[in-house]
Amino acid sequence: MVEEKDELIDSKLSIHDKHRFEVKLDIALKKDVESVSKIEYFFFIPQGLNLSPQTFNKDVFYSDTQHYIRFKTPNIALEKLFYPGNELSPYNRIIKGLDSINSGISDEFLVETIIDEIKLLGCIIRVEVRDLSNFFSKGVRCEAKPLSKGSPIYEPLVKFRSDLKMTADSMNSLKTRMLTSPVNPRIRESFLLLDEYVSLMMEEYVTALVKDFKASGKCSPELVSDFGKMAVEQRKYRKAMGYKSALPENACDEYFMYHRGVLKKFISSALYLKPEMSEFNVFFHLGPAIAAGLAMLFAILVTVYAQSRFAINSITFIFIIVISYIFKDRIKDWLKIIFSRKMVNWLFDRKINVTEPAHNSKLGYIKETFFHVPQILVPHDIMRRRNADNTKNIEEDMKRELVFKYKKEIRLDPAAIKKYHQRRKDLIDIMRFSVFDFIKQADDELAGYRIVDEAGEVKEMKCVRLYHLNLIVKYYMPDEEIRYERIRILLGKNGLYKVEDVDSA
Repeated sequence: MVEEKDELIDSKLSIHDKHRFEVKLDIALKKDVESVSKIEYFFFIPQGLNLSPQTFNKDVFYSDTQHYIRFKTPNIALEKLFYPGNELSPYNRIIKGLDSINSGISDEFLVETIIDEIKLLGCIIRVEVRDLSNFFSKGVRCEAKPLSKGSPIYEPLVKFRSDLKMTADSMNSLKTRMLTSPVNPRIRESFLLLDEYVSLMMEEYVTALVKDFKASGKCSPELVSDFGKMAVEQRKYRKAMGYKSALPENACDEYFMYHRGVLKKFISSALYLKPEMSEFNVFFHLGPAIAAGLAMLFAILVTVYAQSRFAINSITFIFIIVISYIFKDRIKDWLKIIFSRKMVNWLFDRKINVTEPAHNSKLGYIKETFFHVPQILVPHDIMRRRNADNTKNIEEDMKRELVFKYKKEIRLDPAAIKKYHQRRKDLIDIMRFSVFDFIKQADDELAGYRIVDEAGEVKEMKCVRLYHLNLIVKYYMPDEEIRYERIRILLGKNGLYKVEDVDSA
C-alpha cells in the first residue's frame, strides 16, 4: 500500500483484487468553508500493451472505473463507546430509542433512526477492533524480546483483551433489551444482523492477531491462549444463534463469502452517500457547438465569395464549394480538439451529484474529465517526475508511451453535512480502476530463461515478465499548495502484481 499523509487530503493506493487497484482520498473538511479538492492523474501506458486513443477512449475508461463516496468512520474508543454518559455513542442512542418505544412512542422516523444507529455501531466496532489488532500485531513483531509485563505494549494488550470481552458482554446486554422490547420487526432484524457481523469481525481480527502472535513467538502463551479462546467462543456463539456465518472448523461452503459480503454492505450503508449522475452537461457540448458554428461560418463565407465571382453552374464554382465542404469538416474537427485542450479547466465529461440518502439532501458534486495527451503536450512538471529515474536511452524509449489524463474536482458543503450529522463529518472518496483492458494483449507472464551454472550445466529458470505502468498524481491543495506523487504499478498477463511508491521529488 502506498500512503501519503496531509492535514486536508490523505491518499492511499492499494491493490484491491487481481485486476483492480483502489485509490482512497480522505478529505478533512474545514468548518463552514466549502471544500474544493482537485486531483489530476497522468497515466503512462507502456507501448508493449498495444493501446491507442482509438482502442482506449473515455467510454472504455469510465466503464473500467467504480466510484464511491462515504463518510469516514467516527473515531470512538471501545471503552467510550459503551460508557453510559457518552451521548454521541450509537450504543447509548439505541438504548434511548428502545426506552422511547417501551414508553409508547413509535413512528417511522424513530425506527429509521434506531436502524441507522445500529449500522453505525457496527462500523465503529469493526474499525476499532481492526486498528487495535493491527497495532498489536506490528507491536509484537517489533519487540526485541518476548513480551512481558515490563514491555510498553503489554498493559495496552491486556486492556484490549478486556475491551473485547466488554464489547461481547455489551452486545449480549443489548440483545436482551432488543428481544424483550415490542420493537418494529425491521429493528429486530437489523440488530440480529449487527450481532452476527460484530461476532464475525471479532473472530476474524482476533484470529489474525493469534496467527501473528504465534508466528513471532514473542507473546506469552497465556495471552495467545486467551485470544484464541475468544475466537472459538465467537464462532460457537454464532452457531448457537443459528447464524449463517457459523462455519465448521474445516469447511467453507459456497454461500459463506456471499453472506459475509451482504452483512458488510448492510452495516456499511450507514456511511455511504448516494452518487447521482447529472442528466445533462451543457458545458460539455459548448466546445463542439462553437467549433461547428465557426466551421459553418467558413463554408458560408466561401460560398458567398464564390457566388460573387463565378457563375453558379460553372466548374470553378462547384470545385470551390466541394473544397470548402471538405475544409469545413476538417476545421470543425481541428477546432474541437483545440477547444477541448484550451477549455479543459471548464469542461467536464460528467457531473456526479453527491446526496445524503437519509434526508435526500445534496452535499456537493464531483466533476470528471478524461482525455489523451500527446507526449509533447504533457506538462513539464509531470514529465520531469516521470523521467526522474530514467537514463537518456530509456527516456527516448519512453516517448512511445501512451499518456492519458483523468481529472477530478470534488466540491462539498460542510454546512449541509453539519445540518444532519454530528459524528459523520470527514469524507472518503474511493475510486477502483480495472486494468483488465490494459492486459488483453500482454505477453505470457512467465518466460523461460537459460543460464550456464558453474558446473557447466544449462539450467532453465522461470522469470516473471511484467509491464510498468507509471502514474503521476497532482494534488491541488485548498491552501493553493501543489503536491505530487509518483506510483509505479507492476502488472502482467494475469493481472496486478505490485504497487510501489517512487521518489520523484
